[in-house]
Amino acid sequence: MARSQNTHSKSAAIAAAARYLPQDPVRAEAEIRSVLNKVPQSPEALLVLAEALRRQARNREALGILTPLGERKPSWPVVQHELGLALLSQDGATVAAMSALRRAVELDTSFAAGWRALGDALYRLGQIEEADRAYGRFVQGAAGDPLLRDAMDALQNGRPDSAEAQVRLRLASEPTDIVAARVLALICRQTDRIEEAERLLGEVVRRAPSFWLAQMDYIDVLFAQGRFLKALESIETLLAMRPADADLLRLKLRGLADLGDFDGAVSIARQLLALNPSTPGALLQLAHLLRVTGGRDEAIDLYKRAIALDPHCGAAYMGLADMKTYRFTEADAAAMTRALDKKNLDQETCLAFRFALGQALDQLGRFEEAFRNFAVGNALERMRVHFNSDAIDGFVLRSIQNLTPSFFARRVDTGSKDHKPIFIVGMPRSGSTLVEQILASHSDVEALGELPTIHTLASKLTRGRGDLAYPQALCGATDGQFAELAGIYVQQVEILQRTQRRRVIDKLPNNFLHVGFIHLLFPNASIIDVRRHPMACGLSNFMHLFGRGHEFSYRLRDIGRYYRAYVELMTHYDAVLPGRIHRVIYEDLIAQPEIQIRALLASCGLGFEGACLNPHATQRPIVTPSAEQVRQPLRRGADDHWRHYALWLEPLADALGPVLEAYPALPSAF
Repeated sequence: MARSQNTHSKSAAIAAAARYLPQDPVRAEAEIRSVLNKVPQSPEALLVLAEALRRQARNREALGILTPLGERKPSWPVVQHELGLALLSQDGATVAAMSALRRAVELDTSFAAGWRALGDALYRLGQIEEADRAYGRFVQGAAGDPLLRDAMDALQNGRPDSAEAQVRLRLASEPTDIVAARVLALICRQTDRIEEAERLLGEVVRRAPSFWLAQMDYIDVLFAQGRFLKALESIETLLAMRPADADLLRLKLRGLADLGDFDGAVSIARQLLALNPSTPGALLQLAHLLRVTGGRDEAIDLYKRAIALDPHCGAAYMGLADMKTYRFTEADAAAMTRALDKKNLDQETCLAFRFALGQALDQLGRFEEAFRNFAVGNALERMRVHFNSDAIDGFVLRSIQNLTPSFFARRVDTGSKDHKPIFIVGMPRSGSTLVEQILASHSDVEALGELPTIHTLASKLTRGRGDLAYPQALCGATDGQFAELAGIYVQQVEILQRTQRRRVIDKLPNNFLHVGFIHLLFPNASIIDVRRHPMACGLSNFMHLFGRGHEFSYRLRDIGRYYRAYVELMTHYDAVLPGRIHRVIYEDLIAQPEIQIRALLASCGLGFEGACLNPHATQRPIVTPSAEQVRQPLRRGADDHWRHYALWLEPLADALGPVLEAYPALPSAF
């Protein structure tokens, strides 16, 4: 019994000393020497001492322990591992070091640290393919690492700070732990440190090209930064290894679409459909792209095939609804109503059905039922997003307080003199896609779609300072910073442009928040504000299921306050930058197209061309839900549709207040 207790006590003392190895090898040495004073020949204690010495770069002393220990314990993989690491630092000992490292993983093929050490050594020797295979075995073995598992749990449960502390502790002692580096990159990605995430993942995939999860994460961060060409380059490299990998093909499709190569994207989508002809997802993917490129009839057929395969495919009905010109039947409405009766529908499917059914009932003139479905759908989505109307009001107030006439007067030579961009801003669902289509019908203009670039560049000015730092950050930025950011914007536009036309359109409605920033970047660029009747525009937002970035659109009162804030901010810019913004009133454009289009073209310095009067005839990819609508001749009628819902729109009208009463003029309060 006494011997058992002594053995347990010795093991506990050795374990206690070993815990200091990663961060404090000097203390680990002191602790383990105390143990060795009592049990001088303990192999376990000698191994800890050798590692403590190696971590202090005292490799000759470590080898003096490890060489005889290896003879005593030839079947211990950890001894061979330590021996190999100590030998690597000795001139002329590379062959012996590699032999020891290989011996370690031969003795224990699940020895993760051994595989990583072997991979590190092979990578330093330039044996990249063999290093990649070793790292692959390390990744497999590291799957059960308790520290990294705990870090991932912390990250997934909303505790990124805790997760980061654990992972950085590991990387401090094991800087080549590619699994830990990937976890840290995921933390950086979640906490908006996208450039650090790219740096970490770039190093990981250079070391271990076959680390598939890291490769996918790396491509994701490239996409997130708008570095589509670099992302496609990485995808092509991986496709050379796995030419039929569906996940990679989907990423390639995404990259081609982001670059505006929709023909190439459609080709990939057809390839994916051929691989999975009975999968609704593959049908939907191709249908969505055909909707963008104008392949309306085939898109409808594909959506219906998806529904035939799965009557509960809400995304297919949503695709039909997003076409806007597709006419639902009573049978379609009945089918969607039955589908909604199914128990345990996931929230995404419920959302799709609610908004698609709302569109169908609207077309069928069943307005009260339609509104009820839109209301339920918006309530569901509102539970998943956060929007604070006070925050947008605060943003407008800070803009008015900081971006004054004197502020702009002091900054007349900022940014770039390039007049190439045409920025279209306004509320979503205001007619901005129609204005974009009119301008894109001109022989000198190319439309690039909805670019996130301005928002991304604005974020660079406030990184680490929180949302409240903007727009004040514009006041502290230098002329050099504005010039640098304008240069980045021009570079990204050049990557996306597919023609040699001298003007390009950046149409992102919510960029009205950045009009001051846009002016500082490009004082000679055109800025177009498209405005639509607030009730018509507000209802249209409420009837549409957006992606991210439209959190205001799921409550009528929030929509009204957002519209009001938009008008107030644009009124401020009209005052401090007089004549800078050309405004298009949607109802005037529809009622007097030639007069309004001539004025629009003149504001952009473009000569009149008859093709701009017939924008529906212009063939180009259009990503927004208005694609099918702008492919129809200009016509009146939609501007009064909101009156069918007037009975239920009181919260919208109340929130709009004087903006509604004065439209299209401005309230005297502004």
